[in-house]
Amino acid sequence: MTARMKIRLMGALLWASATLAAPATIWVSPSGNDSNAGTEAAPFRTLERAVDSANASGDAVTVYVAEGTYRLTRPLVFAPGGPAIEIRPVADANPVISGAVQITGWTLYDKNKNIYRASAGSNVSRQLYIDGRRATRARTDSPGDNIPAGFRPSPIVPPNNPKPVISGGIQYLPTSLNAAGWRDPAKWTHVRDIEAVIETQWKMMSVPLDAVTPSVQKKPGLVTLRQPGWTNANLYLGSTTTKADPYKCIAGAPGIWSLWQVTRFENAYEFLDQPGEWYLDRASGTIYYIPRPGENLSTADVELPVLETLIQAIGTPEKPVSGLRFEGLTFTYATWLGAASDDGYVADQSGFRVTGTENELNTTGHVQHVSRTPGNLRFEYAHNIVFTKNRVMHMGGAAVDFGAGSQDNVITRNTFSNISAAAIQLGGVGTTDARPPLPSQATTNNTISNNLIVRTGREYVDSAAIFVGFSSHSDVSHNTISHVPWAGIAIGWGWGLLDAGMFPGIGCAQTGMWGTYTTPTINSRNTISFNRISHFLESRWDGGAIYSTGQQGQSMQDPLVIEGNVADDKAEHSGGNTFYTDGGSRYVLVKGNASFDNRLGRADFGPPPQAGDPLPYLATPSKLNGVPYGSDFGGCRTYGDIHYENNYWLEEPIPFEELAIGALSLLITKFIGMNPAFSPYSAEGFCNVCPYKPADISYPTGLTYRDNHNILGEWEIPRSILDRAGVQP
Repeated sequence: MTARMKIRLMGALLWASATLAAPATIWVSPSGNDSNAGTEAAPFRTLERAVDSANASGDAVTVYVAEGTYRLTRPLVFAPGGPAIEIRPVADANPVISGAVQITGWTLYDKNKNIYRASAGSNVSRQLYIDGRRATRARTDSPGDNIPAGFRPSPIVPPNNPKPVISGGIQYLPTSLNAAGWRDPAKWTHVRDIEAVIETQWKMMSVPLDAVTPSVQKKPGLVTLRQPGWTNANLYLGSTTTKADPYKCIAGAPGIWSLWQVTRFENAYEFLDQPGEWYLDRASGTIYYIPRPGENLSTADVELPVLETLIQAIGTPEKPVSGLRFEGLTFTYATWLGAASDDGYVADQSGFRVTGTENELNTTGHVQHVSRTPGNLRFEYAHNIVFTKNRVMHMGGAAVDFGAGSQDNVITRNTFSNISAAAIQLGGVGTTDARPPLPSQATTNNTISNNLIVRTGREYVDSAAIFVGFSSHSDVSHNTISHVPWAGIAIGWGWGLLDAGMFPGIGCAQTGMWGTYTTPTINSRNTISFNRISHFLESRWDGGAIYSTGQQGQSMQDPLVIEGNVADDKAEHSGGNTFYTDGGSRYVLVKGNASFDNRLGRADFGPPPQAGDPLPYLATPSKLNGVPYGSDFGGCRTYGDIHYENNYWLEEPIPFEELAIGALSLLITKFIGMNPAFSPYSAEGFCNVCPYKPADISYPTGLTYRDNHNILGEWEIPRSILDRAGVQP
């Protein structure tokens, strides 16, 4: 445990001794009554009533929760400036706080397809669980690694308008390459509930449909999608080349970071064809489900999450929420419906989304202003919150979300599992978060430690398990993270464009394009230490175990410290850097880390069109598939000033793979407009994949190395490093 952590935990204990020396108490039990006095002898029945009473008390209060399941009908709301409140179980109890309703009364609806149905009433959700196991929303399935044939996105970008409304849609022709049940969109019902999904590189997008124009006599039909989701999904333009300046970024048609192909469609009755798939017909309030082998719907616990927020603690810069403690509780089953809105889910990166109508066309793959995926347990302008020894599972958004103005909070010794987005989000990514006008708006002095995090990003696969935005003196340590779709831990934002000097840390970016900044952000003295991260990049690629972007300090005197982390078992197929200092990363100390069983991954831009596809999409990106990409360390357009010391890396790949990576650099940089000069596995690691040399300085610069070790496997890593990483007793 670091000295800083000891100080924070000591502060939490002092809080406890001060506020609980002679606390008021409130008791709640499933056998109680909300008309009771809330005493141990006459407890309340609901947590909503107990929290309302605690808020009104004006004094420090402990809420004791008896054994049982508490199904919330509204969020537990904690007001700014309210009393210190602790919520904990009675002795030996394991209370469960749920945002779901049970679904019962299942009957067989379609014997041939084994489809059952039940009433959901007026309830709406994006998730369904059977005996704690997440069901899959009905989706189009294609054989092998293929995606639906006969569907070609055809956006129409109006000229000379940097903030356009993009028209067009997805052209289609019915084809026998697709299953008969869904090959013709003109026969789909409840079209506006269906979503088109693409998963590509580090991104994913899901945009709801609007209408279908039928195909007539081999003339393509058209699927139109809802606005502004369709426009935002096609803002990222590809670049073209000219002989005069072959790598200059010139705006063309929407490119590989836009909705340029359809990975699948989701959420229609016509797509139900696999065990474990479900569909909610909102018009009739009916759920349809195909049981998996061994499931018995007459006895199964079927849960439909309906609440989007379980805890809401939103303060203001002038009056934060403070002094809350949650201990020993289980939070389970919540949904998030934002992805079904007209905005859809258009990822920028790491759970932050492109929304609204004010976004500009660009060739960088990013926009300046983004929206966060909200947490089901939500805190903002929150100070001195302790969240410890809880279980958080089956969340439909991010799980625990500490937004702007989070200060002196401790998230420790919790278990997170089966989360749709991130397990933990800390801090924001806007200009106010980067340079807070008031001290109370800063995110600082937070601890995320000794948490067990498993299977995050189950829906929103661009998410990191832990995300930290603009922050200072925040500590992320001794967490055990496994089975994540992209990065284990991501920190920073802006790719240099929001830092002093506006370093253009994204291909095609220009200094000053996101504003002029002459002072540093608040990023300084953050630590990511002694974490164990396994099975990362399981769905996406171009990420890592630990990912950073942007300037992380003001000098090497207050850098981001990445120390003592152990990363292993990256998905074999996924290209990326284990310790990934990406665009604009600067002032980082990478010390005493270890990487093993992280084989060199590959680029993957989706499968090529199927043979016989009547409307084949662009095949060029798929020509890059399978080419090796990545290393144990490095980044794209990294600024530099990074020190590597006493790390343990795997031996380098064979020369053939090095040549292949060089070939990838040439191909990919021609495709998206970067400089192809690249020396793979040089002393700079994988930093030279997209070098940047605006004048006399070649970036990355200021990279230093000391006492690093090439190893063959885990057995060459000191036991002290392995034992210290991850959750500690």
